[in-house]
Amino acid sequence: MLTTLVSFILVLGVLVFIHEFGHFVLAKRAGVYVEAFSFGFGPRLIGWKRGGTDYRICAIPLGGYVKMVGEDPKDEGAGRVDSFAAKSVWARLKIVVAGPLMNLALPFLLMPLVYLLGVEQPAYLNEPPVVGWVVPDSPGQKAGFQIGDRILAIQSEETPTWEKALLTFAANLDKPLPVEVLRDGSRVELEVTPESAGWGPPNTGLLQAMPPALGELEPGSPAEAAGLKAGDRVVAVDQAPVRHWEQMSEIIRSHPGQSLLFTYEREGQTQSVAITPRAVTLENESSVRQRIRGVLERIRIVAKSEPQQTEVVGQVGIRYLQPSVLVHYGLWESIRNGARHIGEITVMTFDVLGKLVTGSVSPKTLGGPIIIAKMTGDAARHGLSNLLSFMAILSLQLGILNLLPIPVLDGGHVLFLSLEAVRRKPLSLRVRDLAQQVGFFLLIGFFLYISYNDLMRLVP
Repeated sequence: MLTTLVSFILVLGVLVFIHEFGHFVLAKRAGVYVEAFSFGFGPRLIGWKRGGTDYRICAIPLGGYVKMVGEDPKDEGAGRVDSFAAKSVWARLKIVVAGPLMNLALPFLLMPLVYLLGVEQPAYLNEPPVVGWVVPDSPGQKAGFQIGDRILAIQSEETPTWEKALLTFAANLDKPLPVEVLRDGSRVELEVTPESAGWGPPNTGLLQAMPPALGELEPGSPAEAAGLKAGDRVVAVDQAPVRHWEQMSEIIRSHPGQSLLFTYEREGQTQSVAITPRAVTLENESSVRQRIRGVLERIRIVAKSEPQQTEVVGQVGIRYLQPSVLVHYGLWESIRNGARHIGEITVMTFDVLGKLVTGSVSPKTLGGPIIIAKMTGDAARHGLSNLLSFMAILSLQLGILNLLPIPVLDGGHVLFLSLEAVRRKPLSLRVRDLAQQVGFFLLIGFFLYISYNDLMRLVP
């Protein structure tokens, strides 16, 4: 929890500070009087004055801000020669755009550094997308996929790795996708519709090869009590051969409170032991989630829901340990891979934005501040390279979103200034104030919506 909080504050602070620094530099170059440039918010802790600007460090390290004279046309100083309002449209436009551009530029520094430090990633992501298991009743099974199918292309685009396949599925949720696979030496055309799985990869039911080898055991679990150890490989459950982790998991889940005979290999020796999975009650919405929903229902943020059903499943307390590899790159290769990665994320971001506008992607797939904080903590726990990579992606997306023509955002100011340039006079204060208020309430509503989605994903 502490790692998540500290890393989230650090990442958010850096991204907001970089954004405000862009505004600050262009404002100074344009001759705008900057009253204050602050790192953080709240009470001023320390600082110094230079050139009329109060450079300060404040108590709450969540980014920073730039205070310019005449930023609000209604300010007393708006009539000054060195005010923001007194500058030309082009000068003001450059000042406004500088913030998002700094967020867009930062990834080009961070991503090459990530590749230089080394990228730790699941080993299977760079492997050919050969289906190791098809989850029953999943979109993949309904589409006709079989174990051993090698995905060749999705939407007629060559798909050489699992990473490419997962990125394509994630960018096309709830959309039928033509997939070409190689099966027993013949090419087969299939069509699958990836589904949103909440927090996690898209749900197609298509899994990579996952041998049923134990990675971790929960302390005090039935598996630990039976003598199983990390590294043991299960070869059969109740005499039925087991080839895939998900296959074994499904057997365990479907036998709560029933003794199962596990046959496993350890250091070349085959052994068997009986284990009784403990019965665990899973609710579609847990009591905590129901309380959260109840509060939101009372303040009318969400519609009233029907009572939720429960399900009893078996658990023995084992976890899969995903093999990973650390890949290092040289300087020029790091620059090239970093730029390529940024390009892919940029295209995907615009693709998702377009699908949100057309309704082909649900807003429920978006992550809000709670999910971002969780992802930041997860990235930090996996090392500096992962944290910098996440920071780069987040900075890129913040820069793009900030340029959307929505009042309150920088893109809204760009829209107003563009209209002023065309009309040769600014919009009336009344129109601008009304647009800002509408934009503010839209953003608050959207913030509450995605925050609710975050809570529903994170609470078990």
